[in-house]
Amino acid sequence: MSIAPVLATDPLVEEAASRAFSDLAEKWFAGKVTRENLLTAVEQLGFAEAAPGDDSGAWLAAAAIIRAQARAAAPIDMALLLATGDRAAAIAHDPSEYFCAATSPMPASASAHAALSLGRCLQIGAALGAALELSIRYAQDRKQFGRALAQFQAIQHSLALAAEEVAACTTITDLALACAEREGIGSPRLPALLDAAALVAGHAVNVVYDMTHQVHGAIGFTQEYALHRHSLDLLRWRDHLHLARGGDIGCAERLGDAALAAGSAWRAVTANMTPGATP
Repeated sequence: MSIAPVLATDPLVEEAASRAFSDLAEKWFAGKVTRENLLTAVEQLGFAEAAPGDDSGAWLAAAAIIRAQARAAAPIDMALLLATGDRAAAIAHDPSEYFCAATSPMPASASAHAALSLGRCLQIGAALGAALELSIRYAQDRKQFGRALAQFQAIQHSLALAAEEVAACTTITDLALACAEREGIGSPRLPALLDAAALVAGHAVNVVYDMTHQVHGAIGFTQEYALHRHSLDLLRWRDHLHLARGGDIGCAERLGDAALAAGSAWRAVTANMTPGATP
């Protein structure tokens, strides 16, 4: 099962990025290359030049590359690389270990800060989808008491809840992506959309992490199985996104203030969803 993003990207860029990052991740997890080698390969492929900057019209290619890296769990932080250009930070952390989000760099400029927040949302949505796909395949293949796990109602319920969260995260992130693509990273609508995306993404990580690991059981935590790679990515990206946006409370307070200023929550929502509108 794959939940496609609402905002279509260039299929050539998407296919090239998916193949490249899948191949690079496979080589790294097999111990054949270093992360420095992978970063060099990414630069030679031109993916590091996809930084969208402050202008509109360049985010779709960047989004395809960021999502491809997250789906493959490739050990290069493309959101950080494209938002800041910091090569060292993009490969600073071992992807097989969790690290405190506070150790990750935070851009000084407002545009780079917003770009990194959007990149984190893109990464989280892609990793959530990859974890869900792994869980669905495992439930279809694994048999218990003579039946596939996917035939048990409790498993179906868990996967359905996870799918809802993936869809919600992908949709709200696409709204923010469309805003950045059409109006630029400095759009007055974007901060509220990023706050909403951060809230949805944070909740989605909590639910999907629990559900996918419950479906897999103990194997989901083992080094040889791919689920833990996405789980660790999701935890670190969620924490870094919350650090960037001021946590769930900070996002909720700003969205609540916008609703009060607009006179109602519905007016605030429609204003932020209307292209060119000023919240």
